[in-house]
Amino acid sequence: MTVAVQRGKIPSGHQGSIAPDFFRSAYCVQGLICDVVTLEQAIHRITASIEEGRRCNIATPNANFLRMSRSDPNFRDAVLASDLSVIDGMPLVWFARALGIAVPRRICGSDLFDALMRRTSDRISAFFFGATDDIGRRVRERLDEGTSGVRCTGVYSPGFGSVESMSDPGLIDTINQASPDLLIVSVGARKGLLWLNRNEHLLSSPVICNLGATINFVAGSVKRANIFFQHHGLEWLWRIKEEPALWKRYALDLTTLISVLVGQILPCLVMRALYKPSATEPSAPRLQHHHGGTAEVLRFSGTWTEDNLAPARAALTAATRKASNLVLNLDGITFVDAAFLGQVLIAYGYQRRMQRSFFLRASSRKVENMMRFHGCSFLLSAGQKYPEANSTAPLPVSANSQVRKLWRTITMRGAFQSNFHER
Repeated sequence: MTVAVQRGKIPSGHQGSIAPDFFRSAYCVQGLICDVVTLEQAIHRITASIEEGRRCNIATPNANFLRMSRSDPNFRDAVLASDLSVIDGMPLVWFARALGIAVPRRICGSDLFDALMRRTSDRISAFFFGATDDIGRRVRERLDEGTSGVRCTGVYSPGFGSVESMSDPGLIDTINQASPDLLIVSVGARKGLLWLNRNEHLLSSPVICNLGATINFVAGSVKRANIFFQHHGLEWLWRIKEEPALWKRYALDLTTLISVLVGQILPCLVMRALYKPSATEPSAPRLQHHHGGTAEVLRFSGTWTEDNLAPARAALTAATRKASNLVLNLDGITFVDAAFLGQVLIAYGYQRRMQRSFFLRASSRKVENMMRFHGCSFLLSAGQKYPEANSTAPLPVSANSQVRKLWRTITMRGAFQSNFHER
């Protein structure tokens, strides 16, 4: 039911303002996009999007996201359809640092909202979608005290229905009528992201995000851990104390973390040591961009790392502006790092977000292993048949489940053969 809504003029939708930013400081951390930003930079991105009326879809990946993204392709695609993806979980911070990514600190959804509340000089409006009527009332009372940089323009408690039942046009109209700068969804990570992914083109708020327990922290129904627990990766212990039922989720997340560490992070470090070219013997990056049939085709060769990404950023920007299908050919690649794969994930996420097709070709065993150890093996199944240049048929976004299973079996069987050497 609706708890409270302040009516206002319905602004125009933000479908036209969705555009990929390939100049983000984004990296691939086990198949997830992670922006390396400070809290101040993240807040600046949010406020700039509000001022410019530009869509900013925020994701906050953590260990739970990592586990679910590996078993649920729809959830994974919803996470990758983000404009700003800040690392919420300390395990992902540790993984990123192990891969040489200079993550300054963990930034969770509560940190973002607390920082916005402290900006009293320029107040923004927020709509809260989720939790209970009582929680919504408490949030509204706190934000209406007048000392917060965020004012509550509406709260809505959707209950425990499905994503479909929560996507009723009347409900979307209720949110848009409130004309919020920021839409905060708190109906669980999976359901919240799938709901945003389904309804993004209908929502008028410039900034949309699923911030989990933030609404409970604001309401005061759940007490957040102190700074020591937050900064040392122990907040999960505090959360279990506050909400004992969470122990099952954290136990499953821990199993995934151990599996990823042993099966992918460590092999990734070995592969980087074996194949990363030295500064004195670089393999020159080469890039060809042409239009073929219904797709923009980019062919990459040589070594692509954080130090030479400028041509890739420009080419991907130009290709996605064509509102066409996208083909990335990595057959000529000799080495890639997490920064290059971050660009690939942005392209994949945007194509899925706009319901356009994405195809990636990487027939080299070495490149396949690089992608698998970085958690990107799902990209190898993004289309199985390489399209003809004069084809007029739409490209497949992904193959059927049986082909994907066969593809995974083949790549896993050859993962460690010949000491990672190319066939």
